[in-house]
Amino acid sequence: MRVLTANFQPRDKTMFHTYRFPVTVYVLEGAFTLEMEAREPVTVKTGEAMIMPPHVKMTGCNRSNTDPLRLVIFDVNDPGTPYVDPVH
Repeated sequence: MRVLTANFQPRDKTMFHTYRFPVTVYVLEGAFTLEMEAREPVTVKTGEAMIMPPHVKMTGCNRSNTDPLRLVIFDVNDPGTPYVDPVH
């Protein structure tokens, strides 16, 4: 199991990637938007959580022009598994 924190400045965005296992995100501050291939974007706000599905091309972002975003990220996976698989 991995537990990570992530901080996004206004308008920050992750690289386009996939996960091999489900990943849970809990928003400590701000609003997190997940944009997934062939799906509508999903936004969760402070105090809310979501599960990001495996094997789906996605990017996560802070769409705010002014507010920071802070997350806690939880995942359970096989030992030695890369955290993300970048999509080129």
